[in-house]
Amino acid sequence: MSYRLLLVGTLALAGCGGGRDGAEQSRDTGGMMGQMDSGGMGMGRMDSGGMGMGNMQGMAMMSGMQAHMDSMMRMSPQQMRAMMAAHQGMMSQVMDGMGADMRNMKMSGTPEWNALADSVKQDLAELPSLTGQKLQARMRAHGKRVQRLMEMHKQMMKM
Repeated sequence: MSYRLLLVGTLALAGCGGGRDGAEQSRDTGGMMGQMDSGGMGMGRMDSGGMGMGNMQGMAMMSGMQAHMDSMMRMSPQQMRAMMAAHQGMMSQVMDGMGADMRNMKMSGTPEWNALADSVKQDLAELPSLTGQKLQARMRAHGKRVQRLMEMHKQMMKM
């Protein structure tokens, strides 16, 4: 638990600038994000006991994803580009986890869920080709879609 708190704090500091220049920060944060596997922040593949959530893999990953998105929103476009591969990997795992949660509960996506999930996937395909202000603007919109998707998932899992 303390490792996770340290990791979240480091990510938050990285998103705020932490007093270092962007190139140094991107290198350090990118390395850390690249190392997040099953031992880091609950973002890796989880077994059926993942973080005390039973088989709720998507639910267990959401707090880590929220911290990551908050950090991404505070980054410069150059830092966002440096984090893109890690972000895509994390998003893929979260979306896979949410899909597994739904399958475990024998649920299918609503038309709204499917449309929003498709929009998030389209973002993930297009974000790596963007730079500068276009990347920052699209990442903000992407962050809002990810937040809505996670909120929708939480509501669906309450049923």
